[in-house]
Amino acid sequence: MMITDVIAEARTEHEIYFLLTAYLESVRFGDKFGLLPEHVTKLPVSGLADVKRRFDDLRMERDQALFQSNDRSRMFISEALSVVGTARDRLTWLARPESRYPGQAN
Repeated sequence: MMITDVIAEARTEHEIYFLLTAYLESVRFGDKFGLLPEHVTKLPVSGLADVKRRFDDLRMERDQALFQSNDRSRMFISEALSVVGTARDRLTWLARPESRYPGQAN
């Protein structure tokens, strides 16, 4: 199962932030070429607005990478965009009052 699948099925915001933080930590460790900007991988993640900003920043990075001939950079950015986008979507869905299970707190 891929991390995007696990994030998409997470039942709480806490789970999503935990998984996103783990992903970003692994990216920071494995990004030896500095393909992702520091402000995208910086920790901690501080809420939905922060996740949305990171997603928007990654989209701009991806768009810029399209003009370069670096396939590795585009792949790395696309993966991060997918993970952060899935977290953004799931957090947005969980924020809706009708998405909560009876007795579930945020």
